[in-house]
Amino acid sequence: MSEKEQEIVVKIKRFSQDKGNYWQEYKVNVDRFTQMTEVLRRIKTEQDPSLSYRASCHMAVCGSCGMKINGEPRLACKTLALDIVKKYNSNVITLEPMDYFQPIKDLVVDLDDFYDRMFKVKPRLYPDKEVLEGKAEQRLKPEDQRELWKFEQCIWCGLCVSGCPSVRNDPEFLGPAAHAKGYRFLADPRDTIYEERLKILIDSSWRCTYCYQCFNVCPRDVEPVTTIKKTRAHTRFLKDRSAVAEIGEKHIEAIEESIKDSGMIKEAEVYLKTYGVIASLTDLIYAFQNGKLKYAFVKEMKVKNMDQIRKIMGD
Repeated sequence: MSEKEQEIVVKIKRFSQDKGNYWQEYKVNVDRFTQMTEVLRRIKTEQDPSLSYRASCHMAVCGSCGMKINGEPRLACKTLALDIVKKYNSNVITLEPMDYFQPIKDLVVDLDDFYDRMFKVKPRLYPDKEVLEGKAEQRLKPEDQRELWKFEQCIWCGLCVSGCPSVRNDPEFLGPAAHAKGYRFLADPRDTIYEERLKILIDSSWRCTYCYQCFNVCPRDVEPVTTIKKTRAHTRFLKDRSAVAEIGEKHIEAIEESIKDSGMIKEAEVYLKTYGVIASLTDLIYAFQNGKLKYAFVKEMKVKNMDQIRKIMGD
């Protein structure tokens, strides 16, 4: 081992149908240029050919090598081994399959559910008939291109879904990646199925809890949570809304009214306007049973200089 190399201990959470889950350790010498995909390649070729993992491009484009590295959803090819050693001040690096997905073999997970969600949003452009027949041409304006470009960068790696609690808790939520891809076409002026896309995306967009995990783990800085916020803004254009979307719209309106009136969000008032009296009474009983009812009666003072706040809000 050269002076510039360092030995690391790689703990891999392995899985097989016969053995189930188990941990296995390997030692590898790395330098400052060694990616985690290279670490895995060396282990497989030099120490243990039975190890299974996915990798292809080695340059953060294909999205194949998604996994948990020291508990964080990451692309192995975009992660340098010594960067992890430095970050955690330890030469021990753990590798696990992504959360949410069922492991097939070691670090390889079943992505069928992920792809099903992605294809539900119809991830392709549906242009005008004349364009398909070669009788017309559609060009994208620079301002439209700027709006779409960031969301074009999704590589279908699944890391955002792996880190998303809403996907686990709500089967009706399509997931961050699907929304990033769906909004990319919803906002494309060349697309011809706007109404159909809205019906697919709106209900799901209101099921996001804004935990920002997708924002934190995306290797391409796509910001899926931003596309969900932008999609919600289209709710007013949909005639037949689901109950979830209706409540979401009421919640936004209640927040806006509260800020215009007092300069702050009055939680109790907003809740009442959002969910109505009956639902609020039910939750009031729950709050009372858990000793939280006192917070509903906190007296709040109006913010000074309300004229400035209303001016910011466009009034």
